[in-house]
Amino acid sequence: MFWKLVKYELQSVRKWYLGIYGIAILLSIPLGLMLQKLTVTFEHIHKEPSLLFMAFFTLIVIATIVVWGTIYIATIVLIIKRFATSVFGREGYLTNTLPVSAHQLILSKLLAAFILDTISSLVVLASIGIIAAFNLDIKDILLTTSYFGQILKEMGALYLFIPSIILGKLSGILFYYLCISIGNLFNTNKVRMGFVAYFAIQAILFFIGFFFGLGAALTGDATYTAINNSSYIFSLVQSLVLIAASYFGTYYIMTKHLNLD
Repeated sequence: MFWKLVKYELQSVRKWYLGIYGIAILLSIPLGLMLQKLTVTFEHIHKEPSLLFMAFFTLIVIATIVVWGTIYIATIVLIIKRFATSVFGREGYLTNTLPVSAHQLILSKLLAAFILDTISSLVVLASIGIIAAFNLDIKDILLTTSYFGQILKEMGALYLFIPSIILGKLSGILFYYLCISIGNLFNTNKVRMGFVAYFAIQAILFFIGFFFGLGAALTGDATYTAINNSSYIFSLVQSLVLIAASYFGTYYIMTKHLNLD
């Protein structure tokens, strides 16, 4: 039943996402080609491109950025909307009578949301990669890869970087669920109270993170890498605490204080 729930969550937004993903990939092809032509025109021909070309190029750039932004924002909105409507909205009357536990409901929605979020990020990266492929040769790609590797090295150990990204995504999704659940404890202004809960908790987390970050930066004998690694460790611990608090907070509200529309 768990995997059926995950499948249902993914299918509910499949058509919309396939469309916007396709648009992002398709736009990256002409943008890459036009950027390549623009580079050749400036560097080799030493001639300014036509006004029509620049107008169309600008239009493609704006459209691509809008699509990337739409993917990012829509992913967050759909994650929030799917949980709010299917658990606490009218659809919740059906969802909460299914022969599944609250744990299965939360985890299935979390997994589906994580998959969507990851795919959305990969599509945007693929779109950027297609644009870069038209404008970079093998030497440039190797140089860029080496430079990126150096950045990761300076940022800290890779074995801390990847888990921090994964746990950060999971904690972010569960945090949305917790704020939605808190908002639905109120009989009126549920959406507004959910926003209030979000910004209030975020403010607390910001000050906690700032305090520990400043403390690490002021450590006189700490190296740059050590500071980054300690920051990663703190980020991992913070994400784990937020995951646990958000998960069990959401579970408690769903099982003890369910307030449907």
